[in-house]
Amino acid sequence: MFTRSVRWFSATARTMAKDTSEAKKRLKKEQRRKVVQKQAPELHPLYMEVPQALRYLRAAEVGFPASRTTISLHMTVLPERGSKPLAGEIFFPKPIKESNVMVFSGNPEVIEQAKADGAKFAGGSDLIESIQNGTTKLDGLTHAFATPDIVKELKAIARQIGPKGLMPSAKKGTVAENLSDLMRNSSGAMPFKQKGEHLAIPIGRADFSDREIVANLKAVSDAIYASQPPGTKKPNLLGKAVISSTRGPGLVVNIRQQV
Repeated sequence: MFTRSVRWFSATARTMAKDTSEAKKRLKKEQRRKVVQKQAPELHPLYMEVPQALRYLRAAEVGFPASRTTISLHMTVLPERGSKPLAGEIFFPKPIKESNVMVFSGNPEVIEQAKADGAKFAGGSDLIESIQNGTTKLDGLTHAFATPDIVKELKAIARQIGPKGLMPSAKKGTVAENLSDLMRNSSGAMPFKQKGEHLAIPIGRADFSDREIVANLKAVSDAIYASQPPGTKKPNLLGKAVISSTRGPGLVVNIRQQV
């Protein structure tokens, strides 16, 4: 019995020592990653100024339609324990894709104004019914807005518009009395959210000018740094930023220079 107890304690001690050793290794690895991500981007061997990087990326896309080539920003984000993923909206000076808006309202004046403001679809119960029976196709729509009077009726088409991100809600800021202002302020916005330790955000196309992409990159930089929870003692570590094209390489840039 005594021998068994000694063996059990010995095995337990070895296991604890092994776990402690592995925990120390993980901590050192995390610390090394943080040191690397904190380094100035100019020290990276693949660092380029944004205009120079764009020349390389456009060269990589020769032979392919420039209007179908996306240029994106990829950023490493190292979260602290208990921190929330970064998320927000970006208002691009040069929109990457055309906005196609749908408006729901029980007010005929609001519907007519929405059509005048460029809404692809605008209506009340009739529009809801046409979506239910499949007459109105939702392909290509990017935003949906509604006035408060019709929100309850939208439950009838929640299965059709919800999965496409087109369900208006007060929480998302897509329900209001004044839809004209809402359409102007929100239709050009692109939401972003950190996934794991990564942010990926399109910033333009190969047919955009350098000035347009730099302006969009500044908007992205402003939105990312503003998305840090205010007053947090341990903000997420914003690390290396890379821009790449659909077929091009990843090139390190300094997005803080664009602020």
